[in-house]
Amino acid sequence: MVSGFPGVDGFLGTRASLAMDMMVLVMALVVVVLAWSVYAVRSRRKFRWHKMAQILLGSGLLVAVVLFEIDVRFNGWQDRAAGVVGGSASAAVWTALIVHLACAVFSVALWPVVIVRAVRAFGSPPEPGAHSASHRRWAPIAAIGMTLTAVTSWVFYVLAFAV
Repeated sequence: MVSGFPGVDGFLGTRASLAMDMMVLVMALVVVVLAWSVYAVRSRRKFRWHKMAQILLGSGLLVAVVLFEIDVRFNGWQDRAAGVVGGSASAAVWTALIVHLACAVFSVALWPVVIVRAVRAFGSPPEPGAHSASHRRWAPIAAIGMTLTAVTSWVFYVLAFAV
């Protein structure tokens, strides 16, 4: 705690904590790997790579979010965001957080369901089958939800800690 805020200071040059900075980077990695995974399965028909990438993303993101939530529960975020407007977070910050949480809750609810159903239905090695139509319907919705979660997290981060 060099800056006077609770928790460990981040490394991106904002008021954010280390956990916030790490999540900014984690979400960027999630979007890149998610895009690559979708490309691999749709354009290259690399079903095994897609399956492995999705399981690793889901598992890794679960660990990152749990660690992030522990930090936020112990150290909070509002003191660090208080520099935005006269000692309290602005309405824009709260709005960005609410939009982000709506996207995040949607993604946390849907993405694991899509992954678990796919793992159960496609077998090993994974290949198209009876579950394919359902997966083609729900997987893009889950991917869009995760992408929106990342984008809204970046908007919240900038408004709360960089402005």
